Amino acid sequence: MLRRLLVVGFATIVIAGCGSGSSTPSPEASPSDAPIVTPTETVTEAPIVEPTPAEVTTTTAACNAVGIRKLPSSSGALIVRVAAGTEVRVVETVVGDAYKAGNCGTAGETWLKIDQVDGKDVKALYGVTFAYAAAGFFR
Repeated sequence: MLRRLLVVGFATIVIAGCGSGSSTPSPEASPSDAPIVTPTETVTEAPIVEPTPAEVTTTTAACNAVGIRKLPSSSGALIVRVAAGTEVRVVETVVGDAYKAGNCGTAGETWLKIDQVDGKDVKALYGVTFAYAAAGFFR
């Protein structure tokens, strides 16, 4: 009971301190005098951009025993070594680990992302969706 009386008393003091006690609003605080803001900016959706497929090309191994790997890296797991003249279908070129030229080819860090070897799908041949080979060993 005492708690209720204190809360009501406190609320009365706060309310009395907030206003002049007059029931009519002051002229400068009239809501009708407030400016009306109308939004003028319209929201438009961004255009949908369709991806363009990469150009698929074929290239041929210039050297014997070129490594075809699971990752674009000389330390990536070796899938198979192919002979000179083996044709691969390249779906993309990617930057990977740097490699050395050895006896054949050129050094670099560009790798071929391959989906076919001699016209056969790498998924069917080796169980991977894509394979990688150092671009410097192909012409």
